Amino acid sequence: MFSTQERLKRRTPNGGINRKTYLCLLVDEYYETSNIEAQQQVTANLANFAYDPINWKFLRDAKAHELFYEIIQQSLQGVVDRLLVLHSIVGLTNLSLDPVIAEYIERSNGLGQLRAVLEKYQTDCEIVCNTLTCCSFLLNDSRTLLFKQDKCLLSLLQHLKRSGNRRIVNLATILAEDLSRAMRWLQLARRFSNAATKAQPTVGTVFSLTKTFRQTDVQQFVALTGDSNPIHVTDAPDLKEQIFVNGAFLNGVIAGIIGTNFPGFVVTTQNFRFPNRCHLEKEVQFSVKVEEMRKIVTVSYESKQNGIIVFEGQAKLFAVRK
Repeated sequence: MFSTQERLKRRTPNGGINRKTYLCLLVDEYYETSNIEAQQQVTANLANFAYDPINWKFLRDAKAHELFYEIIQQSLQGVVDRLLVLHSIVGLTNLSLDPVIAEYIERSNGLGQLRAVLEKYQTDCEIVCNTLTCCSFLLNDSRTLLFKQDKCLLSLLQHLKRSGNRRIVNLATILAEDLSRAMRWLQLARRFSNAATKAQPTVGTVFSLTKTFRQTDVQQFVALTGDSNPIHVTDAPDLKEQIFVNGAFLNGVIAGIIGTNFPGFVVTTQNFRFPNRCHLEKEVQFSVKVEEMRKIVTVSYESKQNGIIVFEGQAKLFAVRK
């Protein structure tokens, strides 16, 4: 049974620490101890907490997913205690249903790491079954394509389907079928998308996009633009909470939305402001609204983080090519 916020409050004793703090302490304990049994207990507890969606945000804040991922990477590079690997893949499997964690896994070459786990531990039923389940949980359009392009993974699935272990055979078969089914739907959706005439925007049409900026994103933007202002990038761990996303970066995302939905148009004028700072590791909701559809198209736009406007403005567009 999954928990609720009210249930969490009832289960927290007076004077006790909250769930987020407790999970942070668990992660800290893993790094602070060299006792393997203590580390096993920590990873087992974290994996159990990952089962309940109400804990996902707390686990993200505690960087538990990064700990799981680190252990898995270490296991591929050398010998790591089996229970630590098992707890980590179980925890990552539970957390992979969280869209933020799923994106982290994809961005960190996690799909390739999962295939490597299957290769190394293909005779370990528990590790293999949880890894196959994690792969199934991660499937979406982009990840389906990545999986289907991984010839080694497809060959490995065929090998696992011939395994003598019924659980492994069943899960490998399910993943292979899920991949084929997802690809068929993706191809069908593309066919209909290409055949259909794209609807023209009208007054009141709103185009939306959600994006989370990571430190690596800002570092790449800084490298491209040469904007080395320390308010946007720092190597000091204690100052990372104080840095914020470049305004030009936010404007670039808005420009991408406009360019995608108004092909052949150029921005002729633009007025905007940055009323609040935009921080890293937190979702930003971008929206562009069509205000006027004349020879000159007028759009308004805004970017919000935690319900607070961090960027807003207006632009006029002119068609140079139909």
